[in-house]
Amino acid sequence: MKETHLSKIFPRRGQHRNPNPAAQKKTGSKNSPAGSVRVDRNKFISQKEIPDLLKKGIIATEDRRFYEHGAIDPIGVTRAAVTNYFAGHTLEGGSTITQQTVKNIFLSNDRTILRKMEELALAVQLEKYYTKDQILELYLNTIYFGHGAYGLKEASLTYFGKEPKDLDLSQCAMLAGLPQAPSAYDPIDHPKEGAQRMTVVLTLMAQQGYISPEDAAKAAMNLWLK
Repeated sequence: MKETHLSKIFPRRGQHRNPNPAAQKKTGSKNSPAGSVRVDRNKFISQKEIPDLLKKGIIATEDRRFYEHGAIDPIGVTRAAVTNYFAGHTLEGGSTITQQTVKNIFLSNDRTILRKMEELALAVQLEKYYTKDQILELYLNTIYFGHGAYGLKEASLTYFGKEPKDLDLSQCAMLAGLPQAPSAYDPIDHPKEGAQRMTVVLTLMAQQGYISPEDAAKAAMNLWLK
């Protein structure tokens, strides 16, 4: 895919935003409704509106070496495979945030070698032309969070009835845990599973030094006491 296609969705480094890019469509999967709009720039929020704790929760859970590696993270793939094997279920994904971003915007959910090659090529392009912060912003504005909510703003309003900038630690952790399996961890339809996933995210954030163990424990207790 050419660089110009990327710039219609997100500005290059130093460029101003395009206020009216075309929305991208997607096919359905077990984690997202068929035929849904993948990118709606009318609902995009800026980096300044995204809570720092939410960013840290996503990085701790989805791609802990996000700011250190390029488009692909061989170390992360190996670590995720080992972690998930010993856990007996999926705790970490092997794809980088950049790979997930291009897959979410441009590609189908087909599990084919060709689709994976396209994903890797697009991820390299995205890393070449956009900063890590821009990629993370794009990811959070387009990823599916379950319950029909695409993007952080829609998810925050759907689950908590508030703007993203007003989310607290427990709510950030809850949302950060959803992209891996949004239908399974949807806290409205599956509150127990959602709460368990939130606790996993809080634990990962504490282990990686983003929050203290005390703050993690407190947030896990206080999620629904509001």
